[in-house]
Amino acid sequence: MLPATGPHPHPYYSIEDAFVNVSFRDAHGDVRRICVRHKVTGDGHALVLVHGLMTSSYSWRYVLEALGRRYRVFAPDLVGAGLSDKPLDLRYSVENVARFVAAYVRTVSKEPVYLVGNSLGGLYALRALMLRDPSPERERAVARRFVLMHAPGYPLVRTRLLSTIFNAPALGAAAAELVARTAHRFPEQFVAKNVHYARQDMMSAEECLEYGRLFETLDGARVFAKILEESLDPEEHAAIIAELRERAQRGPRLPCPVKILYARRDVMVPPSFGPRFHDDIPGSEFVWMDDTSHFLQVDAPERTVHEIAAFDPLEATSASA
Repeated sequence: MLPATGPHPHPYYSIEDAFVNVSFRDAHGDVRRICVRHKVTGDGHALVLVHGLMTSSYSWRYVLEALGRRYRVFAPDLVGAGLSDKPLDLRYSVENVARFVAAYVRTVSKEPVYLVGNSLGGLYALRALMLRDPSPERERAVARRFVLMHAPGYPLVRTRLLSTIFNAPALGAAAAELVARTAHRFPEQFVAKNVHYARQDMMSAEECLEYGRLFETLDGARVFAKILEESLDPEEHAAIIAELRERAQRGPRLPCPVKILYARRDVMVPPSFGPRFHDDIPGSEFVWMDDTSHFLQVDAPERTVHEIAAFDPLEATSASA
């Protein structure tokens, strides 16, 4: 039985849907054009919120209003998620989605943005900061500040097992199709089983319906299975961490200051990943979040807004003016 309501009101549905076309070149050199649904609210310096696996811009529903009082907030549905395009022929590697994130940022803002990424969205955003592309349109920096929240990246038995299954001859395709058909047939139950909060009463029927929209079509569910396979590739994650460490030792360092927020408890991504990122990103700021879990912005929205704003010198200047 799914709970009927969530514990907090939010402005998500009162913010009009907006759409923007984003073009980027994937890792194979092919130009991709994606129609992106995003929520845009507030005034001030640009702040981009990047959600994680199986979620959408709805993931930020409890912080949009408060952040909108400080920033011009952009919360996109990533390629393959929400109401954005979901091409089946795209490889949903971290590299490709990072290229999409960088292109989205440069589409919505002429200046480097304040970038925040949760979960797999945090790894996408981190990789976007690390992209090296000599083409003129990519010379402009992506971010001036970055907040990393509960991202994966380090070795995890669950992702290694998943990768082994998906890459097994014959079995891999069958497993991916089984995941897709299960999510398509039981979308709300699939969401309820795979989204975890510090408090059980945070999950609502509204949320299950919202995230379940991804699985309304079988093709949408198949894209989700592709993201599981291709964005959770442990070899790609290991390569990202290796480059991060190489940058820490020999440069170039990440192009902007980084703040890392992790909960002390999380059944989805080990909390120990937070200190490991802190060690591998010299000069980063690290904060433990108590009484929260994987989705900090849902479990502790006020604290999350505080930590984001407190890291921003432009916000501090505006507040004292």
